[in-house]
Amino acid sequence: MPRDRINAIGHVGICVSDMETALRFWRDGLGFEVLTERRFRGSSWKRILEVGELELHTRIIRRDHLMLELLEFEQPGYVGTAERSPMNRLGLTHIAVWVSDIDAVARRVVEHGGTLVEETRTVFDHPKLKGKWLICCDPNGGTGELVEYPEGEKILERQPEGDPS
Repeated sequence: MPRDRINAIGHVGICVSDMETALRFWRDGLGFEVLTERRFRGSSWKRILEVGELELHTRIIRRDHLMLELLEFEQPGYVGTAERSPMNRLGLTHIAVWVSDIDAVARRVVEHGGTLVEETRTVFDHPKLKGKWLICCDPNGGTGELVEYPEGEKILERQPEGDPS
């Protein structure tokens, strides 16, 4: 086995302003399950996270094959606002959530603390992309893309071909 082989992608981290509010959205609203809960303090964590005094509360959550790490920085706190970033800002832009009924899931998102960006509601009529799309945001401004895409089921049924590394 090559020494530079990549074994797996672990998770995507999301900084949150309040853990319970974030869990209400991700766990209760979108059906993620909590796998682990941890608290971190100490110099090694301060170094890798590049912060001063550190008290960090995390939860690893999973839905299907996607794992997220919700990070609540009790010390030194969080930086920034809960405004949605433009899609053309460099870096992570969104998390796509494939749904059977976009209107039902949109209501569920709002019931669990999220917001909808109604002006993005779109019906695609492209021959290969027939479906409905709607952008939503988690309570911290993170962007979700709700996708009612019947043809997407075929993609989910495909098995990966070999190891990409």
